[in-house]
Amino acid sequence: MPPDACSSPPSEMLLSPPRFPILMLDEAKLTPALGYLFHRKWLDPYESLVSILWKFEKANGLSGSVVAHLMGPDVDPYEGLVPELGAVDIDRLHGALGLPKTTLRDALLAPTERRRFCATFRHCRRCIAHGYHSVVHQVDTVYRCPAHHDMLESACRKCGYGAPYRVNVQLLETPYRCSQCRESYGGHGWRPTEARPMRAGYCRALARKYVGCALGL
Repeated sequence: MPPDACSSPPSEMLLSPPRFPILMLDEAKLTPALGYLFHRKWLDPYESLVSILWKFEKANGLSGSVVAHLMGPDVDPYEGLVPELGAVDIDRLHGALGLPKTTLRDALLAPTERRRFCATFRHCRRCIAHGYHSVVHQVDTVYRCPAHHDMLESACRKCGYGAPYRVNVQLLETPYRCSQCRESYGGHGWRPTEARPMRAGYCRALARKYVGCALGL
């Protein structure tokens, strides 16, 4: 018997090049070749590095491990590090986030003999509800939020856990929540589609306190 005829597949079934770019990951830098999504307008004055990275992580759907490596190629993501000047690779963060280096420096702790910082994550519930945490909240001598005048909190209201102020996977993967019991620190978290600028009066209050702390006042 003659062999069965073999017809060619319809032209629309033939493989064709994709009409969109394929996102390639540069494993050496842990950054996508086409860049990350991040807008400066999402940030408020003197926002901490923790707060910045939470927003960056949520906007791009990244894991805490990938985000932790943006602070330095040799950072152990599970041990993490204290976000202070000299410990974080500002050039690397600048390249990934596209933020000014001055903004990134202002987001880091800068301990001196006259200015000390709390080793436990401290927050204002109303700031957290806005998707904001300031480096000012970590200053040891600041007990109330400069913007809202509420007492700063360092323990989870549900389980009492006080998270160490270290940027690691545990902290990064529980944005705006207790890393032990997942209870909210205030509000329902932050989303890029709901981002709103902070009130001008709050910004001025935080700026005054930041400058005062920098001068040791």
